[in-house]
Amino acid sequence: MSDASALSKAARLDRLVAAEGIGSTVWFRVGQTIIQEGDLSNHVVMLRTGTAKVVIRDADDTEIVLGLREAPEIIGEQAALNGTPRSASVIALTDVMALAVSAEDFRALVSKHPEAAAAVLGIVAERLREADQGRVELATHTVAQRVAARLVALAPQIGVVDEAADVVRLPLSQQELAGWAGASREAIVRTLRLLRDEGIVTTERRQIVIQDLEALRSKAVD
Repeated sequence: MSDASALSKAARLDRLVAAEGIGSTVWFRVGQTIIQEGDLSNHVVMLRTGTAKVVIRDADDTEIVLGLREAPEIIGEQAALNGTPRSASVIALTDVMALAVSAEDFRALVSKHPEAAAAVLGIVAERLREADQGRVELATHTVAQRVAARLVALAPQIGVVDEAADVVRLPLSQQELAGWAGASREAIVRTLRLLRDEGIVTTERRQIVIQDLEALRSKAVD
């Protein structure tokens, strides 16, 4: 997931990009692919508004979610710097407005501004730490803990607060949640059944409704 440190570095980088006047504005609707895994394009995308998920596909074409990116984060910086194919896809979870910066302009920015180079290095380090944390969670946390943690994390990112019903609605299918939690769909079905039985969540078509956010937080650390 995104954290405050990575967002702070990305915000500084975004200010430098704005000061240089480089890049062009692009928009993406919910579900649209911002960056495609394996693509040889090497531009950088600076998220200005909205949230996106980083995903890869395994040998069975199952989607595995690697992380979440939210404005003002940068995506695609590694391909821009070293010219390698995209290592993952990035898909809009909400409507997204972004700035597309060519690899040439981005490399010139990093060369010109030591602050930009330091920010990029810091962001890459944060992404590596995020990946390490994900591996630790897979090894040490139960499916139920991972599911609860993912739902809690996603609630403020893509959740829609229904004040009348006092719930948070997540536009999320069970298959998508399986990708987030690193679990099989069957394990997700069993876990959601238990959460429903306890009155913590309810499920609708392509939607998970959080009924008790505090109870869900407790489940994430049980």
